Amino acid sequence: MKPLNIIYWSRVGFGVIAALVCVLLIVFGKVANPLISGMSVAILVYILTYYILKWQFMTKVEKPSKVFTMGIGAYFLTWIVCSVVFITPLLKPPIATFTYSPQNPVVGETITFDASASNDPDGTIIRYDWNFGDETTGEDVTTAHTYTSSGNYTVILIVKDDQGLRHKTETILTVSLNITSS
Repeated sequence: MKPLNIIYWSRVGFGVIAALVCVLLIVFGKVANPLISGMSVAILVYILTYYILKWQFMTKVEKPSKVFTMGIGAYFLTWIVCSVVFITPLLKPPIATFTYSPQNPVVGETITFDASASNDPDGTIIRYDWNFGDETTGEDVTTAHTYTSSGNYTVILIVKDDQGLRHKTETILTVSLNITSS
């Protein structure tokens, strides 16, 4: 086998190894930003393997610069694909849940929606998106809303975690007319 072919396929193998190191880092290291940490590992492994391959093949190739450039695309493509394949099954989506008060709201009454019971088993929820079913929205963990007419409204909460995963929950809320007795 030609030295450049060996270098190329070594790069592919090192790409798989770098992806596995990234997975271990994410699973056991609990890193704050897996993408940045993963890219740092990939670049570090590439540079280290350059010196290993340079040491082995510098005298066996016609152009020494080929040792650095040969297989760079294959390495990073392999790293990206393997990272996605290895990491994706490990990610857990957030769990969206909410309560509202009062339980039997009437028109014109302020309703408080609370999503603080939502959680993310492997990270942090970074965004809460509400749709109140009457063409209005909200964005906080807790929010208040007042309906101007009676009816059934589908209230939707979508939470997004620090890994970009989302979960949606919804409930039908019945708003009654405010009937006061005299």
